[in-house]
Amino acid sequence: MASPAPPAPHLELAIPANLHPAPTAKRLDRMKTASWWRSKFWGLVFSLFSDGISTAPGEGRPAVPLGRRAPLPAGPLIIVANHSSHLDTVAIAATIGRLRPLLFIAAADYWVLSKVYLWAAQTFAGIWPVRRYVGGMGDLLKAGPTVRAGVVLVMFPEGTRSRNGELGAFKRGAFELAAMTGARILPVGIVGTNNALPAHANWMRRAPIEIRWGAPFEVNSREEVDAAVARARDDIGVLTAAPAVAAPGAGWTRIRRIAFSWVGLAVVAGWAFAEGMFWPLLAEMPLLLLVVTVGRSWRGPLLIAVSAFASAAGILSTWFLVSHGIDTPTPLTTPRMHEVALQQLQHDPDNAFWNQMWNGIPVKVYAHATGLAHMSFVDVVGAIFPRLLRIAIVGGSGWLLGGFLSRVLKPCLGFVQVFGLMLFPVGLGVVILWWS
Repeated sequence: MASPAPPAPHLELAIPANLHPAPTAKRLDRMKTASWWRSKFWGLVFSLFSDGISTAPGEGRPAVPLGRRAPLPAGPLIIVANHSSHLDTVAIAATIGRLRPLLFIAAADYWVLSKVYLWAAQTFAGIWPVRRYVGGMGDLLKAGPTVRAGVVLVMFPEGTRSRNGELGAFKRGAFELAAMTGARILPVGIVGTNNALPAHANWMRRAPIEIRWGAPFEVNSREEVDAAVARARDDIGVLTAAPAVAAPGAGWTRIRRIAFSWVGLAVVAGWAFAEGMFWPLLAEMPLLLLVVTVGRSWRGPLLIAVSAFASAAGILSTWFLVSHGIDTPTPLTTPRMHEVALQQLQHDPDNAFWNQMWNGIPVKVYAHATGLAHMSFVDVVGAIFPRLLRIAIVGGSGWLLGGFLSRVLKPCLGFVQVFGLMLFPVGLGVVILWWS
């Protein structure tokens, strides 16, 4: 009689105890923090490389753009979702991960066998490894205390990605765990990931993505498991029937609403006026942020004109005060800036503000120097034309580019805004150092 064949490697697989840890308070805090950071990271990825990702929390409530919190049901929760793309995991992490700590059921015989794969799965997703061949149900049930402690467990009950977008057969594991723990099942339909990154693709394409929630339900006993499986599959089939619709990010929506209100006009006017007197930030900063959202509407030229006239009013106000002996504040400037501006205005007033367009010296320095040089009102009005032209050029460029790049900017304008604010102190420091 021939000797039996040695067992396959996956049949001998043992999962290290640290991959199924007890849900201590310290660990739960770490999981919550890690899940929040993952949501921010993947949210940024989707903002930059997709047409936006939004959450439809169900019950007739409107879709929530990325960056705003959806009302995730309280209590122990197990999410079951369709699976048609590698993006499904990170799409849930980006949207739900900011609400509650998440763990994803993952195949241990794939992720645990490689230290690199395991590190990547734990770092960028957060997994609960489960063996697919021997001992898998026991691995899944070990997650019970963690689920009861408030961690949301996510499972793709089809077991593998759908290649044609149609739902496959659902496995029972998540539903049996729900019956054992008292957790509710939340059906989630993921729409659009199969267009952004289908199974055969090597790179992500721009497409809208929606995470649609169904109604959570309980599985009261193991006798109800089969009915729960059928219900979840039917719910997800309904949730994924309609295609995803591109929804602008929260930043774009908020900024566009301001741009078309009197608040937007007040912001660009007040900012530009203050920059002509003492404000250390560029007049074009809020102007650019607003005009990129208005498309080719008349609102763009109006915002630009208001900013330009307010800047002129700020310069003239400073000229008037300084020429009458009232010294206006000029923070974040250097003595050399003042010397150069005064020298240019005294020797070549017609070209002084042309130099200011690009030399980095704040316009309030030149405005201050017009008073020290005792220029007349007519001369100041004639000299500041280049300043108004710069606002028109910068604002007009932003207005036109916003119309062409709106598809790219709609999901990520909030990130662009934050990045610009972070970058500005660096540029300001370089200018001050240059003119020191």
